Amino acid sequence: MARMLAAGSNDVPLLRTIRRHLLIKLLRAPNLRMGSHVRLDRSHPNLGGRLYLGSAVEIGPRCILDISGGIDIRDAVTVSEDSLLLSHDHNFDDPDVHWRDQGQTAKPLTIGEGAWIGARSTLVGAGTIGAGAVIGATSLVTRPVEPNVLALGSPARPIRLRGTRRVAPTGDE
Repeated sequence: MARMLAAGSNDVPLLRTIRRHLLIKLLRAPNLRMGSHVRLDRSHPNLGGRLYLGSAVEIGPRCILDISGGIDIRDAVTVSEDSLLLSHDHNFDDPDVHWRDQGQTAKPLTIGEGAWIGARSTLVGAGTIGAGAVIGATSLVTRPVEPNVLALGSPARPIRLRGTRRVAPTGDE
């Protein structure tokens, strides 16, 4: 049933309505808006991941949320289409052991209130995306992003604070 709900159905309006109501109940997210072909996945259940969705969260079509390490999406966040949110990483340091046999590490992800994740962005091991932050389309985010910062690129770098022309803090100071 969960796979059916996650896969979506755009063919029959009644099925879309039923899917939406079931997801709202299951996820306890009354203001959730989710596009078609969104996938919620816990690919490594041994990490004990969870998903928290705040109010008025919008998740665009064809997004993949790997909740293995836990994802916390606060109120009024938008995750645009084709984005990938990863909350775990593979261990691979021992060259004498195949990487598949070295396990995984949880990398919990928190996206702060009012943040916007641009289309086709990937967040992996990012930690926290601050409240009001904007991640430019097609960005690869591997580090935390401060609140109200525009970050973009691959890897994503802070460009400026929203509402100013001031250069954003890099977090390297």
